[in-house]
Amino acid sequence: MDQPEQKQIDHWFAFADKWIPNKLEKIASGRGKQATHLSLSQVYASLARAKFLNGDSIEEVRAEFANAANHVMKSFTMTYDKKDPDYLGEAADLSCVMEDDFIEGANYALMSADFDLAVELAGHYRTRPDGEMLDIDVNRYANALALTMQDRQKEALPLLVAQFEDYQKKPPKLKGYHRNYYTLILALFGIVTKDQERLNEGFELQLKFYQSYAKGEGVDTDEEFICDHAVALSILGQHNLMRVKIAHDTLPRGLLIK
Repeated sequence: MDQPEQKQIDHWFAFADKWIPNKLEKIASGRGKQATHLSLSQVYASLARAKFLNGDSIEEVRAEFANAANHVMKSFTMTYDKKDPDYLGEAADLSCVMEDDFIEGANYALMSADFDLAVELAGHYRTRPDGEMLDIDVNRYANALALTMQDRQKEALPLLVAQFEDYQKKPPKLKGYHRNYYTLILALFGIVTKDQERLNEGFELQLKFYQSYAKGEGVDTDEEFICDHAVALSILGQHNLMRVKIAHDTLPRGLLIK
């Protein structure tokens, strides 16, 4: 796989060393909001990728991904879980529990290889109670992913099938985020239906699509070297007894489960 220069990795470590204590102090002082937890989750995820690229132990890497997932989950429990001491009820910021927030957290949970954590996070996800949502393909993917993480594949399948029917009516363009979700839905469909060919095709298309980000907006960041979507779905596939056959620089085998 491609490897960043050590000075890049050290820069990412320095960023985490600065912002993790800053955000934790803000949370401890009671000034932390849901957005603070989501922001902190991204810093922990960056630290996890940096640790992997630095050759640190997989246990340390997964621990940081777990930290990232837990802070995403905190935003959801602050919104929905009355047992959370920081439960906000009607004061909750629903913009912090959107589909993309969950998908990001789900990726982190799966990359931590802690399936109890993944199931717990998935159990807190739902479409916003006010009906506000992102585009239907994003919403269906988020809900199908949450169900699959909870081993509720039979409930996930109709969502994926419905989206494929919509894609037949209006195929996604080769560029743009609808294409991104097409590749993810294809891979998840492969997992849900135990279809190895669909799984591999979804991964190939996702990794090809990701290159436009990795070599564009993501260049010189830790995300240039690791495609979270592909790694997370690979681990979910492995958990469902599927084989991951695709080899790609941004799908490092060292992040997968044995």
